[in-house]
Amino acid sequence: MASRKHRILVRGILAGADEPSDILLKDGQIEEIKPTGRATPDIGSNTCIIAPTLFDIQVNGANGIDLQGDSVTPEDVCALTDFLASQGVSHWIPTLITGPARHMLHGCAVIAAAMQDPRVRQAIPGIHLEGPYISPEDGPRGAHDKQQVRPPSLEEFEEFMKAADGQIAYITVAPEVEGALGFIREVSRRKVRVALGHHNASPLEIERAVEAGAVLTTHLGNGLVGTMDRHHNPLWPQLANDHLWASLIADLEHLPPHVLRAFVRAKQPQRVILVSDCVHLAGLKPGVYDLGGIPVELQASGRICLSGTEYLGGSSLMLLQGVVNAMRVTDLTLRQALACASSIPARLFGLKHPFRLPKPGTKANFVAFTIAKSHEKWKTNIKAVFIDGEQRA
Repeated sequence: MASRKHRILVRGILAGADEPSDILLKDGQIEEIKPTGRATPDIGSNTCIIAPTLFDIQVNGANGIDLQGDSVTPEDVCALTDFLASQGVSHWIPTLITGPARHMLHGCAVIAAAMQDPRVRQAIPGIHLEGPYISPEDGPRGAHDKQQVRPPSLEEFEEFMKAADGQIAYITVAPEVEGALGFIREVSRRKVRVALGHHNASPLEIERAVEAGAVLTTHLGNGLVGTMDRHHNPLWPQLANDHLWASLIADLEHLPPHVLRAFVRAKQPQRVILVSDCVHLAGLKPGVYDLGGIPVELQASGRICLSGTEYLGGSSLMLLQGVVNAMRVTDLTLRQALACASSIPARLFGLKHPFRLPKPGTKANFVAFTIAKSHEKWKTNIKAVFIDGEQRA
């Protein structure tokens, strides 16, 4: 009888399948997958969906934990790792935005220290620096502090790398700023991926940046000027260049549904990476909060606005909801949308985790959830998360 305490029966539809299955777990291992039987499941139902865990490459914070500034601690990074795990995100890349050098160096050092914990190290393949080498112009700069935007510096970048113990996965750069092309070339040689973002580059500058080593665009469609030439602007050449992967925020606020659908069609699923780009307000109750010294309102819809306006002030998206949003409003199937938030970014960043559906004889790595299609926005509801054989939600 004692061994039965370690057995769990999970019922659900494997993503892409037509009929539900029963998944029998024993001590965190998948023992058997079979057609549903008469037994009452411990977790799930005939309508529950079973999917691989997710990989979010752009997280600024969540659940009240802010990675920015000089007060974040290794314990915060560990707690954020656990919170994201409860949301189905087994792997993630912490994002540090443009700020004073001391704040960014502190963030790098704190994340590197947290990665000494084996569980955190397994979850975090590296750090994302979103700046400080971006456009100083209003519009492309977005919400980044203009006073802290500066030209690319390999010397400063090496300081960031040293503080991060070499664990910088990628950096977002504006390709048109002075010194950017040489910087992109040298950073790429160091096996750090370069993304284009928060810029107002010409088609030629974008092409040269790709030739220098840039491989990704950061939250394509955002971080742009409000008005631009209808033909000659930074958007079209990034959409058209097959050497650039594109990260997209699928909260349907940063990109309206028709824009998201067009972007996915242009880039094709194999070059689309769904991200949350969530800030520390994600997971909190609606209300008025402080975001980098600016009052913002987290609305019941999940939209974060500068108080008293409709201007966006960050994302509260959880990545699984973004996957379902993308499936609902684009041509992506559920399996394709899941891949855009797991195996596709894993391929770009060389992550060996397979992000596959459950298979007998392997450790349990999956999320079980339902979709409330009666809700206008098809709300997701997580029933359980298993990561490396351990139940995390």
